[in-house]
Order: sequence, then C-alpha cells, then structure tokens
Amino acid sequence: MDFLAGGVESTIEDLYRSQAEFANLLSPMLIYFGWRICCENLDSSIGVYASDAEGYKVFSDLLDPIIKEYHKLPEKKAIHHPHTDFGNLEKANLEDLDPDSKFIVSSRIRIGRSQDGSGFPPLLDKESREQLETKAVEALNSLGDSLKGTYHQLASLDSDTQKALADEDLMFDDSDKYLKSAGGCADWPAGRGIFLNEEKNFVAWVNEEDHLRLFSTQKGGDIGAAYKRLVNAVKSLEQKLSFAKDDRLGYLTFCPSNLGTTMHVSAIIKIPHLAESDKLKPLFDKLNLNAAGVDDEDGTYHITNKRRMGLTEFQVISEVYQGLKEIIKQEKELAWRPENVDEMFEHLSKAKACKSLLKKNLNKDVFEKLKDKKTSHEATLGDCIISGTLHLDSVIGIYAADAESYTEFAPLFDPVIKEYHKIKVADAITHPAADFGDLENLGFTAFEAEGSPIVSTRIAVSRSHKDFAFSPVLKQEDRTQVEQKAIEALNSLENDLKGSYHSLEEISTELKEHLQKEFLLFSNNDKFLKAAGSYSDWPAGRGVFVNEEKTFVVWVNAEDHLTIFSTQTDGDIVAVYKRLVTAVKSLEEKLTFSREERLGNLTICPGNLGTALRASVIIKIPHLSARKNFKAVCENHKLQAKALNGETSEDGDAGLFEISNKRCVGITEIDALKEMVSGVQEIVRLEKEAANNKPKSCTVL
Repeated sequence: MDFLAGGVESTIEDLYRSQAEFANLLSPMLIYFGWRICCENLDSSIGVYASDAEGYKVFSDLLDPIIKEYHKLPEKKAIHHPHTDFGNLEKANLEDLDPDSKFIVSSRIRIGRSQDGSGFPPLLDKESREQLETKAVEALNSLGDSLKGTYHQLASLDSDTQKALADEDLMFDDSDKYLKSAGGCADWPAGRGIFLNEEKNFVAWVNEEDHLRLFSTQKGGDIGAAYKRLVNAVKSLEQKLSFAKDDRLGYLTFCPSNLGTTMHVSAIIKIPHLAESDKLKPLFDKLNLNAAGVDDEDGTYHITNKRRMGLTEFQVISEVYQGLKEIIKQEKELAWRPENVDEMFEHLSKAKACKSLLKKNLNKDVFEKLKDKKTSHEATLGDCIISGTLHLDSVIGIYAADAESYTEFAPLFDPVIKEYHKIKVADAITHPAADFGDLENLGFTAFEAEGSPIVSTRIAVSRSHKDFAFSPVLKQEDRTQVEQKAIEALNSLENDLKGSYHSLEEISTELKEHLQKEFLLFSNNDKFLKAAGSYSDWPAGRGVFVNEEKTFVVWVNAEDHLTIFSTQTDGDIVAVYKRLVTAVKSLEEKLTFSREERLGNLTICPGNLGTALRASVIIKIPHLSARKNFKAVCENHKLQAKALNGETSEDGDAGLFEISNKRCVGITEIDALKEMVSGVQEIVRLEKEAANNKPKSCTVL
C-alpha cells in the first residue's frame, strides 16, 4: 500500500481531534479508509476511497498528499485544477489518425461523474441507490440523435446484450475486491444498469464504481469522433443532472485516482516495429502516455493517458491525439522497407546520426563496385546490409549471407573486420591455424574455488556447415538438411557428451524453463537478426542438443548453423574447456565446417570470426565494479564486461557481471583462453583487494 504507508495513524488521530464537528461522517469514513480497505487489501496501490464529495475537504490532510503523489503534482504547491473546457468542437482539429485502419484497432474515452448532494458507494443504501438510478435513467432517456438508446437494468440484462458488452469490455460486475471491501457492491445488483445507444458506441454505467461512467467508443483511428460524441453526451446530461465538482480538484468521484477531468482516453494500436525497438518506453514517457502489451506476437498495445488533473479536457484529448500521431509516424518510419539495394544505400547515406561500421565503410565507390554482385547461393549486397539499413543503431550493421560473402564483398567486409577487431588499416588480415593446446598441459588451472566470486563458467564456439548458405538466405529445405546432419553428428557423441536433441517445436516445458534460466535457450527476438532474415520459417529446422548432465548444449540453426556451449556452475574452466574441445574435435570427424585461411572460422557476424570462441564467467564484483577505472582494467586485460543485475554494490544484485574475452581474430584458441584466464584472475584479485578497503584505484597493466 504505497500511498498510505507511514504517517496514517497520526493523520487519522489529528482528524479525530480537529474535525469533531463532522462526527456523523467520521465513523463511516474511517471504516472504509482505515480498516476495510487498508487491512483487507494490503496490495492496493492507493488504499483509500472517498465516501462522499465532502470527504475531500474534511479529510484533506490525508487525501491531499495521496492525490499529489498519485497525480505527480508539485509537493509544495497547492492543488489546482483548471475550469472545464471541452474546446470548440467545430474548430477542433481531430481528424481520423488512421483512415486506412493499419495501426489503430479501436479507441475509447471514459469519464466518471457523481451526482451532486449524494453519497458515494460506501454510504448508499438500496433506496438511495435506486433513487440515483431513476434520475440517471430519466436523463439518459432524454438523449437524442445518435446518443438515443435503451437502459438495461443489470438484473434483467439479456444474454445477447451481456455478451456484446463483454466482448467490447463494456460490461461490469461485482468482482472488484477493492470496491467490494469499500462497500461499493452492497445490495448487488439492485439500482445498477447499463445504457446503450442504438449504434453501440455510447455506453453509460449506472452505479458501478461511480454514479455514472460514460464511454464513447470508436473502431479505427477516429478518436475525434469518439471525443465529440462524449462531449455532446456530457453537455446534454448536465442539463438534467448536477455533478459534484470542486474548485481545487475538478470533478469528484469515489477514487482519488479519478479526479480533475476524470477523463481516461485509450487506444488499441498495432506497433510491431516500435515494440521490438528500444525507442518504445522513452517515447511513451516523453508523450505522457502509459502502454501495456496486449499481444507480444504482433506488437499490439493498449495506450492510455497518464494525466487527468491539471489539464482541461481538451488539453487531455489533444495530448493523446498528438501522442498517437507521433507513435504512428515513428512506426511508419521503422516499418519502411527498401525496394532495392539502391534505396538501401540512399537511406544509409542520408542517415547522418548513424555510427555503424557499415555506414562508415560503404562509400559510393564501394557500393558501385559491389551492388550487382552475387554469390553461388544468390546472396547479394542487399542481403548483407539490410539489417544495418533498417536498424541504424547497429554497431556493425552488416551480416554475411554465406561464406562467399566475405570474399565477394571483401571491399566492404575487410575494412569493417579490421576496425572491429582493431587491426591496422595497412596490415593484412591474418589468422593462425586452429590450436586448442595440449589438453593434458593447458598452462592454466581452474579458478580458485574457496571464497571465489565466480558464479559460473561458460565457453562457446560457433560453426557453419561448409556446403550451406548462412541464416539470412538459407532456404527451408536446406535448413532442414543442416538440422538432420547436425542431429546425426550430435547423436554420435559419447561419454559425458552423450545426450538428446530437442526440436524447438516439441521441447518440453521443464527443459525449456531450465535452459531459459541458464540462458541456454535461443529465441527469435533479436531485432538485428530478424531484419537480416535469420528467423525465416521460425521455428522449423531449429532445436537444442543437451547432454545428460546439462553441462553441454548445442544450438542448431540459431544465429549460426551450430553454437556449441560447455558450461559449469563453478570456476572449473579447465573442465569446461576440455569438454568443449573434445566435442568440437568429435563433430569435426562428422561435419565439414566453413573456414578461410585469412579469417579462420566463418560465421554470419563479422564480429565473431577467427576462433569464433567466447569464454566467459559470471562473477560478483560489487566493489571493483564501483571504481572509476574498472572499465580500463577490463580493456587492458583484453576483456569485455557486461552488467547483468546492477553495476555497483548499491544496485539490486550487487555488481553481477559477465566477463569474457575480447579477441577472436589473430589469436589461437588456447592463447585466447590463457589471455581470458589471466585477466579474470586479476579481476578476482582486485575485487578481494577492493573488498578489504585497500587502495582505491585499480592497477592498470
């Protein structure tokens, strides 16, 4: 109970002493404020309801701080809400936002109203509730034109109408536990009902949470039509009914969260490209909108306004309208797809803010030289650069569509590879022959077990079948062949590598949850790979091989044809490495992997060539990671650090990091491991030193 936590007891005692003249109201108010709501529903975010309009004045010492915090109003300023202003409906520029219905599924506007002079739900008995119903029905039945409709008492609502309303989420019942605890469901369903116009786009709830809740709905993006309909209804009802209102708080209702305009504007909108981008949350925050996912598969969101107080009604609808307009604009930009490689180049050339290696190295001369070339798998320059064209925030921006891409499009790939792997421009790209070292004399030992901050150890390598294209242009039948060849080879593994293959289409829930927990299951949610075409025909032809001890895992047709993992929940990197090398050598007897003399092992990503090996530890280093030169320490030991759950000891899971090797090109497998082990040992030493409050700076070697 966020808003009532702390200080409530003294506030209530003060109210007893200072508001004695309201003794006839105090008892019921306290029943619903202090005991029934608070004690019965400790999970309530607000925890308090008003029993009548006067309660907002009588109990302002309690309610004002809650209202300020909930509505994010200035703590030290007096609460002030502007006069009602629905705007000039004839001049309001609220045209249909989505005339082709490509984005907005539907929109809805809701307001709450309380009849002046009557108590709110906790104070209503059956007779007074039915009197309110009679007044409301008389006013609603006076509505004309498109608002004309029929009132249905809840107790006698026919099943067809119930279903129609329920399908549109416009039916109410007595299942709200907070409302029930507050006494809002007494004598259910007496005195309650629903008014529905003939076109079924205007609905009024009578005596639900508030005396009246009015809804105007609209299919598609014409939110202006919904707004105008609602305003006409409100103005017509105001000629028949008087509504509770306050100069400070605006319209008054049962719940402190629903004051001011009481206006709740919402839209169901499909924004799949925004949904998979990192722009979504910052954009909604900037636009003062809330968003909740409705369907993760197609990026459907339920969008609502954040602000109801401190703005006029027309300002609220304008804020939402402009917000939806901007959301659609950005979705269209992200949904753009080039028709040819010339459009890709033009788009990249105009993207001044793009910092990718693709953008930097694809000049006009290089483009003209490569744009018409194709590999034997029919891979084009466009296949390689489409992801970086669509996602200008990519670091590299280019993927190899097959092994030949690295030679056919070398004038682009080579400078990208050199810059990413920090090879001098004037130097040739070279990579040594594979060397996994002598497994009986590796030259390093397992990380110290006692008192070690290391949580787990993992080594992974990626491999591509020599005779097949890479995932961006891999055909479905070829992907199936890759899978079958991989299964045959994996099923031949023996001893501690022996295991079973699980197709992604058939994997058990238990194994799926285990692998997800250990970050050993792949999915199709990487926007860069998706744009590259790596997820075509998902999840067909894809799966996971797992040994019996669950220390050896192989992904089939994830990013690369094979991604091979050896893992352990301790610091025994020797055992992890030996297991991996044994597996790789065994698989090489059954499969032929794609390798080039200059670049080493070939994979889809230019950042993962050479050894295509990544050795990492999950390690707790809260003290070291809090120091300013932590990043420099990692860089000087040729390590990269990724914060997992909080970068410093002040964050949630103190300083949990994944530390891994940086270099994979121009170095052998065994030397890459030695380099990583040496660096991690120094990280462990420095963490222990930092924990013992020794020198406040790290040694940068």
